[in-house]
Amino acid sequence: MILAYLGKRKMGDPAMVRKLFACETESSATAICTDKTGTLQVTKFWVGQESMEDGGGSISPFVVELIHQGVALNTTAGSPLTEYEKAIHSWAVVGLKMDMEKIKKSCRVLIRVEALDFEQKRSGVLIGRNNDDTVHVHWKGDAEMVLAMCSTYYDACGVVKDIDDGERAKFEQIIQGTAASNLRCIAFAHKQVPEEEYDELKEMKRVDGRSLTLLGLVGIKDPCRTVIC
Repeated sequence: MILAYLGKRKMGDPAMVRKLFACETESSATAICTDKTGTLQVTKFWVGQESMEDGGGSISPFVVELIHQGVALNTTAGSPLTEYEKAIHSWAVVGLKMDMEKIKKSCRVLIRVEALDFEQKRSGVLIGRNNDDTVHVHWKGDAEMVLAMCSTYYDACGVVKDIDDGERAKFEQIIQGTAASNLRCIAFAHKQVPEEEYDELKEMKRVDGRSLTLLGLVGIKDPCRTVIC
């Protein structure tokens, strides 16, 4: 009865009550925050275990090119970019000098799976490069999930190194550190697909997620506005 009465009283306010028990919750609130979330932005970037404070200036052009491909082509087809994809795209264009049109002309998407969102947490794409007809897999998403798919990683010089137990522990420490700093950690990984494997993947419409090489990690900040309404 009390909740029904409160719901009726709220009809006179510029607010709509969808669930009556919300009135009970609201009655105990002392402040209401609205429009809390600002623009997402990438604030940290690692290649290997090295923090890239100067953007992509000290990274092997080969690794930068792979990151460009993973960012530009591993998106939701025919749908607006998610907020996390927007943040990553903006960072890649400004910080890594990514040229979207150039990449889309140089590569073609063969198979695409899953969108980067809170439910799926990772997305993958199989692409073909037009200049040499090679086929490549790119994955991005929740850093812990993507790291588990990797057996090697690129350092800033473009050298591939094994991820043994010690190296994996170091990456996990970086990921945990971003979480402690209230950052969402996203990982990028890559693999060139042998020609004999491509036909099988194409037939199964599957993007291989085994034995990937880690390209890098980014920490995305979700800033909160200080205005309280």
